[in-house]
Amino acid sequence: MAKVGDRFKSILTGATYVVKRIKDKVVVLERHNKKGQVFTELSNLKLFYKREEKEEESKPGYGIVNFEKRRYPRFSVDLPVEYTQKDLVAKQGRVINVSEGGLLVYFSEQMEIGQALRMKLFSPSSSELNMMEIVSQVVWMDVHKGKGWGGYWSGLKFVDISPVDLDKLKSFLVSL
Repeated sequence: MAKVGDRFKSILTGATYVVKRIKDKVVVLERHNKKGQVFTELSNLKLFYKREEKEEESKPGYGIVNFEKRRYPRFSVDLPVEYTQKDLVAKQGRVINVSEGGLLVYFSEQMEIGQALRMKLFSPSSSELNMMEIVSQVVWMDVHKGKGWGGYWSGLKFVDISPVDLDKLKSFLVSL
């Protein structure tokens, strides 16, 4: 059972989080660098996070620097997303990272490149949960074979997002 102060590392992004608050079945995780928070269900800790036992020693890094070539910077997150395909059946996924131009989403089913998805993205605000409606298109897909679970990572670009929802997204990204 998790308790306030426990440290967890995201299996999907590698980011380190500290449990800041637990209320009912929701856990508030704060990034180790205190630059963002994640709201997730208590049951997701076992699926998407690994408990860290001790503080890791930081070492100076050496090597090649990879400069980002994307138009918009990406931010690591762990957010629920609801999506529908042609069959209009609502299904669940997890957003791994987000930018003003698109998302990296973990799906339990395979998506087709070029496929359009109608999505509802849920992001925390200071005192409420924001919902943004987005039409996106799958631009790439990769099988993720993690230990004990499998699924598909898909890169999506935004095709249609209202100005109001785009403002909500930008505000959320600035808060990270």
